[in-house]
Amino acid sequence: MSDVVARLRGAELFEHLTDEQLSLLATQSREQRFGKNVLLMQEGDKGDSMYVVSSGEFKVFVSDDNGRELVLHQLGPGAVMGDMALLDGEPRSASVMALEESSVLVIGRQGLLDCIDHSPEFALNIIRSLTQRLRVATEGSRSLALDNVYRRLADKLRELAGIEDESLAWQDESALPTLERKYSHQELGNLIGASREMVGKVMAELVKGEYVEIIQGRIQLKRKLPQNW
Repeated sequence: MSDVVARLRGAELFEHLTDEQLSLLATQSREQRFGKNVLLMQEGDKGDSMYVVSSGEFKVFVSDDNGRELVLHQLGPGAVMGDMALLDGEPRSASVMALEESSVLVIGRQGLLDCIDHSPEFALNIIRSLTQRLRVATEGSRSLALDNVYRRLADKLRELAGIEDESLAWQDESALPTLERKYSHQELGNLIGASREMVGKVMAELVKGEYVEIIQGRIQLKRKLPQNW
């Protein structure tokens, strides 16, 4: 039980809860594991559970009838998924797939409602989380509408490489920013709402200009990317 409480405490949605509140939530939780490329939830399904990522990585995406995808988020340990459908009773608004061997804590609808009844602070944290997601979605819509493919790709490469302060990122040539895993042009296109062909063209130019290098399939950023191309 203490291990479950620790994992719940690591989720931003629950970080302000007391030990008593976390213990109550832990009693409503169970662990579930997923293999690589296994769907955790599918767009349109009934939402009767929420999930807290314990390990691994998941992609949250929407798709059309032709199989084209737009990846909304990539989520790792501490992330919460599925709470929106759980709260409003509507079908799932997106699909979620494991990108690697992963595990989650599963919390059912009634268990969550019991915790809300016991703690007004719990309800406030959920409101904050949903508001933050709305802000992220609004910024994502603005980027898709106003930014060109290069700028969206450059921003995504910086994000995936974990660059927070560009003034420090390239000081150590022995530890240049590198994406944690291999990404295909199709995956990058799905992340930024662009075609595989357009991503391929931009990446080829970045490699030619010696801004990035592909090392054993992983993208390494060699120097600061230009603001525009």
